[in-house]
Amino acid sequence: MLEILQQGLEVVLFSAVLITFFGLVARSNIRAARIIGWFSVAWGLAVAIVEGYHWYDKGDWILTPTKQLWHQISRTSLNAVESMFERYLPTPLAAGADWLLSWPAWLVLGLVGLFFLIYDHVQLQRMHKGAPPPPLWKRLYVWLREAAKPTEEQA
Repeated sequence: MLEILQQGLEVVLFSAVLITFFGLVARSNIRAARIIGWFSVAWGLAVAIVEGYHWYDKGDWILTPTKQLWHQISRTSLNAVESMFERYLPTPLAAGADWLLSWPAWLVLGLVGLFFLIYDHVQLQRMHKGAPPPPLWKRLYVWLREAAKPTEEQA
């Protein structure tokens, strides 16, 4: 009984840390999410370049799975996260996380980076006062309509 309570408290503590982190990022002017996002995208690009170099050198494109890259960087954190997946997540979610770790490292790093960049953009838009800008489709429509109008030189 105490073990279940301890596990529940660990999950609550981990969730509180994540909520606090994202709350501070949302209210800060540092824009940490943008920094993390661009760092992750750059790292994913570096992994893709290394894979491309190996392809050029050896003739075969060998994808580096995320799990392998993470294992090369820090075995202990990978083992801790995998044990956390098995312990706290239901079996289908743990299998999904393991499946995600088998994806190419450049793709996962790029998607994580895009997530942080989109999160940062949304938070930046919320910080600005006034009406939000029109949606992209509306701006494109207005631009196309203006581009299709004859100019004074053509008339």
